[in-house]
Amino acid sequence: MRHLAPDYRWISLLLVVMTAACAGQGIAGGAFKTFKTFQGLQGKWAIQSNGKTLSIEMSYDIGSKGSIVTEQFGKELSVIYRDGQSLLMTHFCNGGTQPRLRLKENTPPGRLEFEMFDITNLKSPEAAHVQRIIYTIVTDRKIDLEIVWKEGKAEESEKYTLTKL
Repeated sequence: MRHLAPDYRWISLLLVVMTAACAGQGIAGGAFKTFKTFQGLQGKWAIQSNGKTLSIEMSYDIGSKGSIVTEQFGKELSVIYRDGQSLLMTHFCNGGTQPRLRLKENTPPGRLEFEMFDITNLKSPEAAHVQRIIYTIVTDRKIDLEIVWKEGKAEESEKYTLTKL
């Protein structure tokens, strides 16, 4: 009986492929898990700012056969969706712009930070627009939301607390 020595080149190649696949799944798995978090927000939420409850509500809904989550904030709409290994958001702003934002990697647990990577209908690079949207999941019924605006080189933010109704 002939003894076959292992072909270490194939084993090495297999390990490289498996490592790449697992690394890719880690990123995609993070986007999948975060998308599931947004799906879990489905329903209506009260909005508080500076200690006062606003007259408008936030609502989350699942659409397009589960492939998107819509966020309705007054008359503004954001659509959250997966794109390969990324989680994206398109925000349809009352200011007439549509920033596209990508979930930032390596953020602390419970913090979901989206950062703008492109925008449509911006009149000039110095014009006011949404730059970042940050969700801090406090509990399954309470979320802190921060919307960071950029105008020129200056940034300012709006802070809200969402409570599930």
